[in-house]
Amino acid sequence: MHVCLHRNPTDESVGYYHSSALPTLESSLMKKCPHCHEESFGWRELMGLDYFSSAECKACGQPVRNNGVRLFLTFPAIIAALFLGGILLSVLPGSMEALGFLAILLLIGISLILLAKPSRLEDPNPGLPSFTPDLNNNKMIMVCGWQEDELIGIVDDFREQSTIDPPMEIEIQKQFDREFVLTFPGDIAPWDFAALVNYLNYPIDFDSAGRTLVVAGRTTLNADFSGIPESLMGTEAILYVPEDDDDYTVVYMHTETGDNFAMSMNEMVWQGVDEPRLPAAITPLNQ
Repeated sequence: MHVCLHRNPTDESVGYYHSSALPTLESSLMKKCPHCHEESFGWRELMGLDYFSSAECKACGQPVRNNGVRLFLTFPAIIAALFLGGILLSVLPGSMEALGFLAILLLIGISLILLAKPSRLEDPNPGLPSFTPDLNNNKMIMVCGWQEDELIGIVDDFREQSTIDPPMEIEIQKQFDREFVLTFPGDIAPWDFAALVNYLNYPIDFDSAGRTLVVAGRTTLNADFSGIPESLMGTEAILYVPEDDDDYTVVYMHTETGDNFAMSMNEMVWQGVDEPRLPAAITPLNQ
């Protein structure tokens, strides 16, 4: 499997809510939906984003909630804001106390906005098939184009959004400059494996524009891959985002037998397709 040659993805859908080329304070505070990657969460939505209840993305309508770690960090941030506000009140004259209280409210509001991070709200009963981890699995993902610190941040974000407890173990091995291999000592469910391939192409809060980026997963198929015919069990397959992708929520699979499948992140079932739409930088297994 050859990578790191020609892929240069750009998410043309980003910017759906930008009505002006000139940056504004509100647009600078916009954050992306973890489903459609649109910048659909402004400061008003971020202020009300909670971990224990869901909110809908204005672009795709999918449910999201606040990231649990980020929500936890808001408590020390609020305490710090109150502390700074107390200092400010102590030095302001009595006639300006109202401004001091306003400053405290602004500091708290800014903390809530900056720390908020929309995350996927997973269905606790999504109907996914059972999965038994294989500690001898051969799943791997080759990644080319990200800096090492960027890749670590992307992988950590993905693990934070996962509902698996404890979080999945993902090892990052550097091969060459900007070329890495991800492996899974404790295994990873097939749907999470495909989701990670997609997320490495379209991570939240990381800009992939203007860079050559190639991501290719490789695995041996088994019964855990929902929708794959039994005749293909035991064969090798590669997973990737298709060439000229304009969906941003789909992953393709190409097997060593030449069969092609696609899976939407919203359905989590592989379905046969006619064309592989294989990026030029990824060599088919049967060549």
